[in-house]
Amino acid sequence: MAPLNSPSLVAVLPDKVGGALNIVEGLFRYRRPDGFAYGVILTHNPLVTDDRFGGRFDADHQATFEFETPVENLYAVVRRLHAAIPVGEGVLLANDLLELAMASACDCGRTVIQILHADTDYYYDLAARHEDVVDAFVVYGRTMERRLKVRLPHRSDDIYFLPYGMPEPPRRRIAVSGKLRILFAGRLEHAQKGVLDLPSIDRVLTDRSVDVQWTVVGSGPDEERLRDAWTSSRVRFLGTKKHEDVIEIASEHDVFVLPTRWEGVPVALLEAMSVGLVPVVSHVESGVSEILRDGVTGLMPPVGDFVAFADAIAALDANRAKLESMSSAASAYIEREHDIRERTDAYQRLFARYRHLKRPRTRQAALPYGSRLDQPWLPNTAVRTVRSVIRRAKGKPV
Repeated sequence: MAPLNSPSLVAVLPDKVGGALNIVEGLFRYRRPDGFAYGVILTHNPLVTDDRFGGRFDADHQATFEFETPVENLYAVVRRLHAAIPVGEGVLLANDLLELAMASACDCGRTVIQILHADTDYYYDLAARHEDVVDAFVVYGRTMERRLKVRLPHRSDDIYFLPYGMPEPPRRRIAVSGKLRILFAGRLEHAQKGVLDLPSIDRVLTDRSVDVQWTVVGSGPDEERLRDAWTSSRVRFLGTKKHEDVIEIASEHDVFVLPTRWEGVPVALLEAMSVGLVPVVSHVESGVSEILRDGVTGLMPPVGDFVAFADAIAALDANRAKLESMSSAASAYIEREHDIRERTDAYQRLFARYRHLKRPRTRQAALPYGSRLDQPWLPNTAVRTVRSVIRRAKGKPV
């Protein structure tokens, strides 16, 4: 517990299961005493359907912030969020739109550090739109670092490459004879994760008489489509699991398959490697190709090429000695490059510089987005009423 009146770090995170939350939760859990109080505010929008975290951070204080956009006046929402931020100096760890909007409309007096969680225009746009109120940017991968510096060349000195760490798993996989055991763990969404390629990969393996057993962990917008397309007895769907349960499940498999279209640095990939799974992951520039050595710590088929994915899996099934060699190399890489203590220490060193990092606020910034109903002077009750009527007319949830 930090002393009374000590500086504090407050992380604002969407209350949903995923890599971003796992990373920050790990920072809290493995931090060393540093004189900061640590707090987290989990934001939840009931109009958005996501699997919620439902757990506790290793924090001095934790709260949930409920809001309903786009029904509410955005100014009313960010004013409420501002009131939920503890008074005092320190760090605001920003992860998404809501808290950056709050920092733009209501200066909370803290050093704002934005973490970019993926190599997508969404996060680069967030950084560019809010750069006036962001004091430092954190990226996980070198590709993300390069692209953000191209986008914000005048802020290059404020961009920090800080990979995250992986905890030591309670146990690692043990080689077994028989069927190759394959795991997919992540959001069941085709646009990014390519999950609808999984049944096609399995059909190619079936046609070649490659005997495998698939496990799918997770949920998402394309879960029903995936289940409808993949009715084979070779696959089992486990739904959403707690983080520690996913690691335990992973240790009972051999291969991790991720036919992704784009990534930042996928947490699920590093978690799978930590227990010794051999990754078969799309060859994307950001994150994946920075981590894997093709043929040494994993295999990287071309994006969207389900036949090449099947080829890679079949090759591992046919050469179990090679699979074991790659399994050992994968877990050794995580031990060497993603030690949780070393990585957390690096984050804490950045947080300790919060006074040095803070840039002067030259003006009170307005929100760089919103409709005509998002005005600081409009009553929230009136805005909710108008937008609720419009949404009901369109058949949307209110």
